[in-house]
Amino acid sequence: MNKAPLGLFALTVGLAPGVILVNPTGVTNNSGVTEFFPLGNIINNSGLSGTADFSNYTTITHSAAGAGTAWTTNNPNGAGDYFLAGSEGTTATVTFDLGGTFGLTDLVYWGYHFGLANGNEVREFSLEFSTDGGGTYGAPVSLSSPLSTYAVDTAVTLPLGGTFTADTVRATFTDNHFGGTRDGGDRLGLGEVKFVAIPEPSTALLSSLAVLGLIRRKR
Repeated sequence: MNKAPLGLFALTVGLAPGVILVNPTGVTNNSGVTEFFPLGNIINNSGLSGTADFSNYTTITHSAAGAGTAWTTNNPNGAGDYFLAGSEGTTATVTFDLGGTFGLTDLVYWGYHFGLANGNEVREFSLEFSTDGGGTYGAPVSLSSPLSTYAVDTAVTLPLGGTFTADTVRATFTDNHFGGTRDGGDRLGLGEVKFVAIPEPSTALLSSLAVLGLIRRKR
């Protein structure tokens, strides 16, 4: 008598949603940073070689930067470092609307490039997570890629170091590749941004209960 419920539970867990790639549904410039290429390009899949999901995103590439494919700021210091002490550009902070609540585990981004690595590509991120549409945020999480380790046209996955429940993510871009092995660093730029997520426990439980109800009705 006790084996049936365990079997049903195993079945419903197996049918629960798996890991997914979250494409933000909106992005807002919160900092007043001046844009040269529009910010919306980092969430609209422009420039990607195909439709990215969790099963294939590491094989999806991003085309060269342009006004219709990527985002970048203006260059406040000419050819100098965007973060030059004493005359640094405006700190770029943007907010991603995820279009739902997810358990986020990784940041995924494609770089800013013109066929070769470019020093303007963002490499350091400070992320804050909100579950109330951006009303309040938790403590920031800092992520980075090593200097001169460029994404170029392929995706970079940066683990968050845990699972963060969020419907909104505020991201501050804190450094580029100025001083690396490629020219640039006078701007901040990215090609595309997404997140890896796992099902929220409540979502998985509801899915399991729904399947369990269907099975019971059929008995």
